Amino acid sequence: MSDLDSKIQEKARRVDMDICRRIDITAKLCDVAQQRNSEDMSKMFNVSPARKERKAVSDEENSEMDAEPSTSEEEVPGSLNITDEMKRMLNQLRETFEIDDDCDSLTWEENEETLLLWEDFANYNMPYTLADSQDGSLGSLIDETESLFKTREQEYQETIGQIEMELATAKSDMNRHLHEYMEMCSMKRGLDVQMETCRRMIKGGRNSPSVSSVAIPQLTPLYLNKQNKG
Repeated sequence: MSDLDSKIQEKARRVDMDICRRIDITAKLCDVAQQRNSEDMSKMFNVSPARKERKAVSDEENSEMDAEPSTSEEEVPGSLNITDEMKRMLNQLRETFEIDDDCDSLTWEENEETLLLWEDFANYNMPYTLADSQDGSLGSLIDETESLFKTREQEYQETIGQIEMELATAKSDMNRHLHEYMEMCSMKRGLDVQMETCRRMIKGGRNSPSVSSVAIPQLTPLYLNKQNKG
C-alpha cells in the first residue's frame, strides 16, 4: 500500500508539473503574441477584412490548440514544447501578417483592398473639410443672394421713380386737357348764344311788315291832299 501511495503521489506530482508547464507555455505564447501585436499595432489598421477574419480564425485555432494540447506534446520535454510552440506561433504570425524573412517590418502589397483602406484613412478628416467647404459655399451663396436682392431693389426703385415721373406727366397732361376742354365748352356756349340770337332775329324779321310798305300808304294821301290845296 505504501508503494502504491507513493506511485500515486508521484504520478500526481507529474500531472501537476505537466499542467503547470502547459500553463507557463500558454502564458509565454500569449505574452509573445501581445508583444508582437503591440509593436505592430500602428500598422494593423491597414489590414483588410479578409485578413482580419483570417487572423481571428488563427487566434481561435491558437486558443483551441493551447487549451487542448495533444498527447504527443505531453511526452515531449518542456524545452522542445516551448521551441515548437514558438516556431508554430511565428509561422502563424508570418502567415497572418505576411511578414518577409528578410526584413522585420510589415510589407503590404498595393492592391485594391489596401488602396481602399488608405483612401478611407486619408478621407478620415473629410467631414471637417466638407463642413468647411459647406460653410464657405453657404457664405458665398448668402453673399450672392444679398447682392442679387440689392440689385433687384435698385431696379425696383428705378422702375418706381420712372412710374412716378410718368404719373406726374400724365397728371399735368390731364389738367391741361381739362383747361382746354373748359375753354372749348365756354366758346361753344358763347357760339350757341350768338346762333340763338341770330335765329330769333331772323324769325322776328320774317314775321314783322317791311318799312317801305307801311310808310307809302300813309304818305301818299297826305301828299295828295297838300297838292290839291295848293
